[in-house]
Amino acid sequence: MTAEVQEKKDKEKRPSVPSEAPNEVPVEPPKKASAHSRAPADPRVSLLKKFHGKFLPKGVLRDRFKVLMARWNSADGDHGGVTVAELQSVLDDWKRARGLT
Repeated sequence: MTAEVQEKKDKEKRPSVPSEAPNEVPVEPPKKASAHSRAPADPRVSLLKKFHGKFLPKGVLRDRFKVLMARWNSADGDHGGVTVAELQSVLDDWKRARGLT
């Protein structure tokens, strides 16, 4: 029982709130990016997004885009091997056809 009495006395002596800053809220340090953060974005997706909602006139340009999209939507894990260069060339040709460059 003397050990319990001693523990009670020790608890009474210790302050429950630190006396240095009783009214301040403790500030958490900023969180750093973990080693398991997201992988970098696929540059092909950013090029592909530029075609969403855009008008592709009938003809060679639309046919090229349809072939690329058929490959992109294939069951392969790498989106059918569609490259950034292929998407960029269709985008550049589309811009030239629209007179944007």
